[in-house]
Amino acid sequence: MEMTKPYSSETAAIIDSEVREWVAKAYDRTLQLIEEHKEHVAQIAELLLEKEVLHQEDLVPVLGDRPFKSSEPTNYDRFKEGFLEDTETKDTPNSKPVQDEGSPPLDPDIVPA
Repeated sequence: MEMTKPYSSETAAIIDSEVREWVAKAYDRTLQLIEEHKEHVAQIAELLLEKEVLHQEDLVPVLGDRPFKSSEPTNYDRFKEGFLEDTETKDTPNSKPVQDEGSPPLDPDIVPA
């Protein structure tokens, strides 16, 4: 069974040409950004050799704070805040373990079948 395209060969050639142009522009822009920020790229490469995995707190000293910070928290900010809240509640000395009052304690003399 032969599969047919929903467009002509001429249209396919135009699409291919446009996609090649987009990819070439993106490639050129990427090279330009790497060249502009060569020092930062080298610093990050050094950090990666030391740590292998970098987190946001590792990147801020090298790159600085994000320039496009908005008033709305990002999903990452919300995640980080929730994680910090969980850690803080676990570390407090006054926190008591939660007791499950829904079922009676197990009788040590009864062995499950």
